[in-house]
Amino acid sequence: MKLERDSIPLDKEFPFQISEVELNQANSRPGTWHWHSYFEITWILEGKGNYFVNGQEYTMEKDDIIIFNNVEPHGWKLLGGNMKLLVMIFSPEFVAEKISVFDAEYLKPFVERGSNFKNRVGREEKVNEEIRISIREIHQEWNERKEGYPLMIKANVLRILTMLIRAYQDETKSGEMLKEKKNAMKRLEQAFTYINDHYCEKITLEEVAASVYMSSNYFSSYFRRVANISFSDYVTRLRVNRAREMLRENGANVTEIAMECGFNNISNFYRLYKKHMGKTPGDEKSKNN
Repeated sequence: MKLERDSIPLDKEFPFQISEVELNQANSRPGTWHWHSYFEITWILEGKGNYFVNGQEYTMEKDDIIIFNNVEPHGWKLLGGNMKLLVMIFSPEFVAEKISVFDAEYLKPFVERGSNFKNRVGREEKVNEEIRISIREIHQEWNERKEGYPLMIKANVLRILTMLIRAYQDETKSGEMLKEKKNAMKRLEQAFTYINDHYCEKITLEEVAASVYMSSNYFSSYFRRVANISFSDYVTRLRVNRAREMLRENGANVTEIAMECGFNNISNFYRLYKKHMGKTPGDEKSKNN
């Protein structure tokens, strides 16, 4: 799993976007998760895939909806053919001005993680159909851009959030957990950048910990807690995913690819590749040649 921060610029005056997105094997980037500074509500229009978020795996099909906040790493794995999504993103400021306590209540589905909260809003749930009706109206307003469309869009977004509050929120929970997670992701952002730039080299936990001014022991436990994966497993997954790309595209032999991806022991490379990909490097290479 490779973890990256995704940055889509939103208009400062109206920090909102909605668009249809088609995922295929080329752009779904299996093994790469991302996180971002905005909230997201996605409606599955066609296809089937697994979504990984917050240590959970959700199988998503037509008319399912998934939501996540601005600190949850997440990623897709397609099951079968392509997927078509309707993706709606917006910043916290779109919903709640800092001076408005009332508007801030609408952010509870993202800020407060109650015990009954889940990221997937399944097509079998009554609230799902109501949310889809609002998303459809939002998309129409966004495309037609008639007079007053920003107000119509915001009204529908607030309606969706109100439905989520009623259906899933536990009023006893606070936003402290989200605040802590957000600070943790920000603190580790430099570490993720360093790892992503150097994972094919000899990279140690000690040097990455030093890059974010932490002790090795503290960094190790901190990384696992925030990313839901150990440092060594994270580096291994980056290397294996890179090796898979090269085996599919590169004319080099398996040993050369293993060395270039940071594996100094060939038998270890074969073992880890089989563990993560379910096939040997040789099988991968012969399949794509």
